[in-house]
Formats: sequence, C-alpha cells, structure tokens
Amino acid sequence: MKIWEKYRLELHWKSVEYNRDDMAVFKGAYFEGPVLKEAAELVEEDSLVLDMTDQHSLLVPNYYQAILQWKGLRYEDARIYLKEAHIKGKYVNSIDTLKNDDYILIDCREHEMAIHIYHLVYWAEVRKNNRGSKF
Repeated sequence: MKIWEKYRLELHWKSVEYNRDDMAVFKGAYFEGPVLKEAAELVEEDSLVLDMTDQHSLLVPNYYQAILQWKGLRYEDARIYLKEAHIKGKYVNSIDTLKNDDYILIDCREHEMAIHIYHLVYWAEVRKNNRGSKF
C-alpha cells in the first residue's frame, strides 16, 4: 500500500493477546505518525473500521474488515496512547496472527473534515518486523 507521508498513521503495541477467535487485545497500544499533526482530537471511546482486503485478497473470499476499538486515551510525546484497545473481525486470528513487533499502517487520506467528514472506512495493512519507528 502506497501512502502519502502526511496521511500516514501507525498503530503500534507492546504485546498482543488472543482471548477469542475474532479478537486481538493490544497492551501498550499507541498511534503515531505525521497525520497526528493535523488530526482532530480523538474521542475517549471510539473505533475505526480498517479495511485490509488489498493485503489479503488471495486468502479472503470477499473482504477483510476489522474494527479497532479503544476506551481511554493519553496524549504524550507526539503519540496517542490507547487504553483497553482491541481489534475485532471475522479473520483477525485466522489469516495471520499479529506479533508484538508488527504494526498496522493506516491511510488517513480523504478523511479530512473539509473533504469527506463521513468517510468511515480506513485502508490499512499489517507491516511485519518493525525495527523501530521513524517518528
């Protein structure tokens, strides 16, 4: 997935646990990326719909969407830390299990308030073996 740098958002975590077939729970999750300089303040309890169909089109018959949810936030050091964060969806733990050093790259283009305030699905993909952030 090719993303313009200014629309890049990354979701990182310290560890991930699989407690149910359709859910992964993130411990120490946080957002970072250039888009945070422009983004509106997040809500304490909210969610994002992530569409990862492009990355898994050969493995998934229709589409692969998952919902990232959180309860609680903390802004610190150009990051947004998420409390009680998890991702839920039909294929979350049947296609490719997330590892602690992976991250999810999210494309925030066309989600600007002036352009498309109600565009609710974000294109995203899992990136493997994060060797440290560049932010």
